[in-house]
Amino acid sequence: MVTISLSEQDAGVLREWLEPKLVELRKEESHTDSPRFREKLYEVQGALERLIGQLPKTAPAK
Repeated sequence: MVTISLSEQDAGVLREWLEPKLVELRKEESHTDSPRFREKLYEVQGALERLIGQLPKTAPAK
């Protein structure tokens, strides 16, 4: 297992950046015809969902 330490602010920035990418990934999954590529996208989606799930829900006020 790898552990990364992030400030709350950096974790918030990471979450804000990753969530839209996850939406884009889901759109890509629905448009691909390649079963292999779709499977890879599902793997990436799962990893992103797990990562986002470990980040704080909101960024602290600046």
